[in-house]
Amino acid sequence: MKISNTYNLQNAIINNKNTTKSSIDFKDFLFDSIDKLNSYEKEANKLGLMLAAGETDNIHSVMIASQKAEISLQLAIELRNKVIDAYKEIMRIQI
Repeated sequence: MKISNTYNLQNAIINNKNTTKSSIDFKDFLFDSIDKLNSYEKEANKLGLMLAAGETDNIHSVMIASQKAEISLQLAIELRNKVIDAYKEIMRIQI
C-alpha cells in the first residue's frame, strides 16, 4: 500500500510539472510577440535597402517580407485596440 501511494504522489508531481511547463505567462507571450514583430520589421527594412542598393534583384522576397511585417503590425494594432476596448468596458461596469 505504501508503494502505491508513493507512486501516485510521484505521478502527481510529474503531471504538475508538465502542466506548468506547457503554460506560458502572458507577459512572456507579449514580449515574444513584440520581439517577433520587431524582427519582421528589421528583415523587411534590410531587404528593402538591399534592393534599393542593387545588392539583390529578388523582388519577391522583399515584397513577402514587407507584407509579413505589415500584416503583423496590423494584427498588433487590432489586438491593442481590442484590449483597450475591453478595459474601457470593464471600467464602465457598476459595482
